[in-house]
Amino acid sequence: MGRVAAGIVVATCVMLASCAADGDANPGLQATLQRSTLFETQRALLLEVRPDGDHDLEVGAIQLSSPLFETVPPEPRDALVRASDRAVAMPLPFGAARCDGASDGPAQLITDVDGEEVRVALDESPPGVLVALHAAECAAAAVLADVELRLGARWELTAPRTVEGDLEVVQRRPGVTAAVEDLAGNVIFSVSTDDGPGPWLEVSDDHPSAGGVVVVYAARCDPHALIEYKRTFTLSAWVRVGGDEPVRVDVEAEGDAHRVLEELLAACLE
Repeated sequence: MGRVAAGIVVATCVMLASCAADGDANPGLQATLQRSTLFETQRALLLEVRPDGDHDLEVGAIQLSSPLFETVPPEPRDALVRASDRAVAMPLPFGAARCDGASDGPAQLITDVDGEEVRVALDESPPGVLVALHAAECAAAAVLADVELRLGARWELTAPRTVEGDLEVVQRRPGVTAAVEDLAGNVIFSVSTDDGPGPWLEVSDDHPSAGGVVVVYAARCDPHALIEYKRTFTLSAWVRVGGDEPVRVDVEAEGDAHRVLEELLAACLE
């Protein structure tokens, strides 16, 4: 073998050895991301981690890295992931959606395994979880740039477990036409409206604001529901802007609306 050929072989072996060393440094961790009704009330996704081998692993702080969402501070965990057990599930917080100039790309779990910081490729179940969540949040943000939705100031108790108030929608800029087609409650509260045929509330240049009566009934007041569900004072509106498809937009109860709903919960727990 000539000197040049021998040199190539030696260099190749060095490169392969380096790659093997990098492979040995792999944390041996599998990570899967999916949506969870419970965790999303905490603005988090369900993360499942499992060893990719026969060794137990110590998993420390966890953090989502994705071009679609702002990065939030690491979440301390200090979990022992045993090779003999099933996957360990935990909430993985995510930040605000990047709706201006966000680029698609692979998501990673930033964590430390046995005291060493590593990046682990994230599987998504089903595929496209982050893309779908990003699209929904950016669609809602676009609607809220055109119209404002709020629960009004007038709220009153009409029955032992029922309160009544208003939802208001206001045009944010001229030329916008929008319609609130439905309003839904949550695990704790059910909602009904004074809607008739067609869209419930509509705004345009001729009618830049509109309001309608909302009846909220405390359907569940058991401690388990209150402990598990963290978005008690959030209702969901479906809003159509122009000729677009309706978009789900969250409406937070604030001020008097929040106070009355808190009183309603307190009363039905007695």
